[in-house]
Amino acid sequence: MSDQDTTADQPLHINGAIALVTDERDELVRLCVQTLAELLGSEPATDDDGDIVVPVHGFVVYVTVADDGPQINVWSSVLTGLGNPSHAATRLIELAQEWPRLRFAFSGDHLLVSTMLDADPFAPQHLLNLIDEVHDFTHELDDDFAESFGGALDCDADDDSYAGECNTGGCGDDCDCDCGNDIAKSEIDIKTAVSTSGK
Repeated sequence: MSDQDTTADQPLHINGAIALVTDERDELVRLCVQTLAELLGSEPATDDDGDIVVPVHGFVVYVTVADDGPQINVWSSVLTGLGNPSHAATRLIELAQEWPRLRFAFSGDHLLVSTMLDADPFAPQHLLNLIDEVHDFTHELDDDFAESFGGALDCDADDDSYAGECNTGGCGDDCDCDCGNDIAKSEIDIKTAVSTSGK
């Protein structure tokens, strides 16, 4: 696991509150987009499936809001072209021990990394922490890592659209950064955020 502390001294607030209760999926999507816009400096794209797209060191990280309840899945394909899943499976045990907040699974010839967030209530700081955790994990991803699984990195080495304060390029690139800490200590005024639940 990363030595970097992903928990801020002052959690991110929404309209003076640490968290917001909502049972509306569309509102939860808007809250995720606005939280990530604060992190990225502009509103993130949304793909054809409705997933929010966050490029991190050349890897595409997706933020998916569940249809059936207030849950958020943060996930990415980090490797592709896996030819021997049984060999690669032994490496999953090591990864799970090193990164206990992340889940690792095979899908076809891809290695996926993911983590779930209970969004009842939605706390924007928790979403930022998960993006930061995946960002930290990308620092371990290089050709040696890919070869240990018998695959290739599933990334765009020229895409450094979110390398945080790293600004060292795509596909992981080792860096010495504190990405996300400044925004995590600030307060966002999200004007569309209202409680829609009777809780």
